[in-house]
Amino acid sequence: MAPPNIDVTKTLENNTHPQWWKDPGMRKLNFMILCVITAQMTCGYDEAVVGNFQAMKPWLKDMSYPDASHIGLITTIIFVGGFIGSFPASPVADVYGRKMGLYIGSFFTLIGTIIQTSAFGYAQFMVGRCLLGVGISFTCVAGPSMIAELAHPRQRGTVLGFFNTLWYVGAIIAAWGSFGSGHLSTSWSWRIPSLVQALPPIFLIAMLPFMPESPRWLLARGRSEDARAVLAEYHANGQMDDELVLYEIDEINTALAIESRYSEVGWNILWNTAANRKKMAVTISVFVLCLWCGQGVISYYFSPLLTSLKVTGTNQQTGINGGMQIWNFLVSIAGALLADRIGRRSLWMVSLNGMICANIGITITSAVFDKNGNNAAAYMAIAFLFLYNAGFNIACNPLAYSYPTEILPYSMRTKGLAAMVAIGQALLIVSQYANPVAIAAIGWKYWLFFLGMLVLFLAMVYFTYPETKGLTLEELARLFEDDKTMNVVEKMEGIEPETEVVAVTVDKKE
Repeated sequence: MAPPNIDVTKTLENNTHPQWWKDPGMRKLNFMILCVITAQMTCGYDEAVVGNFQAMKPWLKDMSYPDASHIGLITTIIFVGGFIGSFPASPVADVYGRKMGLYIGSFFTLIGTIIQTSAFGYAQFMVGRCLLGVGISFTCVAGPSMIAELAHPRQRGTVLGFFNTLWYVGAIIAAWGSFGSGHLSTSWSWRIPSLVQALPPIFLIAMLPFMPESPRWLLARGRSEDARAVLAEYHANGQMDDELVLYEIDEINTALAIESRYSEVGWNILWNTAANRKKMAVTISVFVLCLWCGQGVISYYFSPLLTSLKVTGTNQQTGINGGMQIWNFLVSIAGALLADRIGRRSLWMVSLNGMICANIGITITSAVFDKNGNNAAAYMAIAFLFLYNAGFNIACNPLAYSYPTEILPYSMRTKGLAAMVAIGQALLIVSQYANPVAIAAIGWKYWLFFLGMLVLFLAMVYFTYPETKGLTLEELARLFEDDKTMNVVEKMEGIEPETEVVAVTVDKKE
């Protein structure tokens, strides 16, 4: 039996104002979530600032004029650190709490920034960047988990989507900050923007003592009164007997009981049942989609792409790049706001169809320019680059972390995110070396490879990605489960198997 999806936030009494900004509890909660989200600024800031360092003569001198191979290692070492840090990030967040994971991630990021900023040689700079990668992996595992488990159910999709949008805030600050400091003739031209990278972790470390712990983690640790107090304070303005709060407590306890009885607690939980294997397949596919859809070529090689189109002026490239980052940020915000309005599947479909259309446009205009050097074709290709990024950022930015976090149940959440981050870092290491070789060898024809990948991803999303809109995290935990498992769930909830259970099954093609 496939019961209809019912949004419990619209059917249960809840002591909150319909407009969150007029509700004191939700205002405080969203400020706390915003503090967690600032951690992701570090990642976007790093990508933009390191690219700018390479154009600064003092940095080249301090690094002993690194060759192409050493530049490649400087770019990829942060991904190596991220790969290393992703594995301990999960047990730390599960055993000691989501807040501890954020503490450790912020600490490593801060120490890495200090070492990088004070570097007087290539080796020290590399150590700092590796530690930055370790810190980022901790925040990318604990951060989305913390947000998903704290967010009010009616806002979960939106606030989770915003976790990755601040990536572009970091990139914008880095781009324009480096443009200003780049005029200095001393090593402070690059040390100042490097030092600014310490602000987000310092801010988060300062705010974490005032933040609540995840109520799901508290319940898993047997601290039911603490969990209820957190949910009541932030989801119902302190009303302990609020219908939504009581429903959330019951749902979480039931889910935890089921997971503890029928699941292993080790890493093999990621593959020990057919349902878990399906969840992990979707989780990993999200990062593969986001990293191999072709947008990474634009992101990491935007300047060489402009140069290939004969746009070579420093002011031209800087202006177009700065405009692109602002454009990316605005579109990603739109995607985060649309996630709870039109649903995740619709957002994925819009994104992939948009990138397919933009890819075809870039391929054709780049081929025309390559043949006759037509300036109109070059300008059209740049316009399609903007459209490609729009297609990417409408879904791939806000859903990259939020969608996997939603479909992974509590017992799998940090382990699944850690595996996703580790595989993502490995893919980034490969692409950092493969993309420039392919661009140099076949030029615009490389876009045809990504066109084929986009078509495959479109089919994958259509046939395998479930809708998560309107469901609680505990209801989402039942996705992909078979009838036998669902009968167990129903009995543990005190429901006869013949009776409908609200929002257990999702129609994937809605």
